[in-house]
Order: sequence, then C-alpha cells, then structure tokens
Amino acid sequence: MFNAKHKFVALAFLAMGAAPVARAVDKPVLNDWFALGSGCRAKSDLPGNVRMEHIDDEVKGDIYKARFHFTNFALQGTDGNRALKKFGRECAVRLNINPPPGKRLVGLRAVTKVQAAKESGPSLDILSELKLGSESLGTVQRKLADSASVRTTEEVIDLRAGAGSGEPLPQLGCSEPKIIGFDYSWIAMRESGQNGKIKVALGRESTLTIEAKLEDCVK
Repeated sequence: MFNAKHKFVALAFLAMGAAPVARAVDKPVLNDWFALGSGCRAKSDLPGNVRMEHIDDEVKGDIYKARFHFTNFALQGTDGNRALKKFGRECAVRLNINPPPGKRLVGLRAVTKVQAAKESGPSLDILSELKLGSESLGTVQRKLADSASVRTTEEVIDLRAGAGSGEPLPQLGCSEPKIIGFDYSWIAMRESGQNGKIKVALGRESTLTIEAKLEDCVK
C-alpha cells in the first residue's frame, strides 16, 4: 500500500478531533465517518465523492447497517503516464460506532463488489481489508499477472470478523466506542512504455455496506 494513504488517514483523524473515540449519546450508533485517499475524499460534514446512508429499514434487533455510495472511484490505465511503473488508487473508509449503554460490539461485516479488466502487459494487485481500530480483521487479495488478459468480472467481497481466514473480533468493553475501517488498495505495475489497458472499479451499485452486531453486556 502507499504510505500516502496512512498520512491521509492520520490527518483525517486529527480533523475529526475527539469525535471518533468520544461517547456521543445524542448520535446514532453508527455516526461520524470519513473517506480519504487518492481515489476518494469526503467526511460526515464535508461533501465529496462519497456519501453515507443509514439502512434503518434493515435494522433487526441489535444489528446496525450503514451504506457508503462512491462516485467516480476507479483506476484506469490512463491514470499513469507511460513512464510510470507503479500507480494506483486507494480509499480508506472510517466509521465511528458508539454502542448504547448496556451494549457492546460483538460482530462486524463488510460487503462490497470489485470488478477488474486488463490487457496483457500490466499486472494488478487488488486488496480489500476490514479493520477495527488499528487491527486487521480480514483481507481479500487478488493478483492478476502481467501475462494475463482478463475480462471484466464482478467479485463479491464479503469480510466478516472471525469467519474464514479472518481474525476474531477482540473482546470489547461495555459501551466501548470504536472506529470501523475498510481499505481499498488497487495497484498497477507495468514496464516503461507499456500501454496495456486496465480498469478497476466497484460493482454496478458502487457501494460498501458495513454491518455491526451488538449484544447485551455480560454482567
């Protein structure tokens, strides 16, 4: 991943001040958020090419959902000039969760779709990662070799804490606020002078859905 992304994220945390980790009883369970990187830029109170909606009609019991909608988030072969050997697009999404009194976070899921197409020549490294705070809960990585010519396909990325090869959710305290994270990292590599076409984008809906499950604290 590009080091620039981590700098972007650090700056966004500073811009949000104490909000992501402070108790906010007057806010929804899923509240402050930002999206930042070379392919996205937006914030709870700052419009950009990402917006977030609460999926209230899908809330069942202690499951809460937020859906992020992306505009013009894509990596194309024309994004880098022919002299560049490495170029890409990244987006880090961060969402604050404040469990209400007597509840704690026990489950986390992220669902999105990614599609890629490329001609023979450049290679692609497509990475999706679910995080909680600084901890990685699971990744999906797809590497397309430079010799491969791939037609556009739409792949469902479904990452769940503790499922498959994912890491289990850490034991959290009662009403403990946390920051949920999801990272997209799309990196292209090609030899100088190559002109093989590439394109990486989200699925037709261009969305990312975050689902958080709460339960009663054990006394």
